[in-house]
Amino acid sequence: MGVATQEDALMSSKKFGLVFHPDKCTGCLDCEKACVKSHPTSVAAGKSRIKITKNGSAHKATMCQHCEVCPPSELCPSALFEFHDDGKYWSLDEHRCFACMACIPRCPHEGVFFEGAFGVETAYSCDLCAGDPACTKACPKGALTLEK
Repeated sequence: MGVATQEDALMSSKKFGLVFHPDKCTGCLDCEKACVKSHPTSVAAGKSRIKITKNGSAHKATMCQHCEVCPPSELCPSALFEFHDDGKYWSLDEHRCFACMACIPRCPHEGVFFEGAFGVETAYSCDLCAGDPACTKACPKGALTLEK
């Protein structure tokens, strides 16, 4: 059964995914660079699936939280979101996305992004690099960790 509201999704039990530790983040963006490098054949190549921004004196990470229940998957008319039970992550098939953007506002964590430049239109999201995220390895301070 699906999640009724975004608030319900936020309250759903999360059992896996990336955890951001803002107290350790220096804003070096090595995680974003590693993400871009690990998706060279993506439709949204050159775009990071994690966004680090500065919020006052602290940093904030925006990314897919790989929730147990994925609200964007419930609205995708092409059923492009797939859960991988072996690695406990969601993926989005960017190559089949027709850019309806229904999934983007449904994510309670703003973890689905849109690329619409140069005739390329697709939604994209963190796929945990198929269960072995490059961003966690690239972060020199350990500001990103993987929980399974």
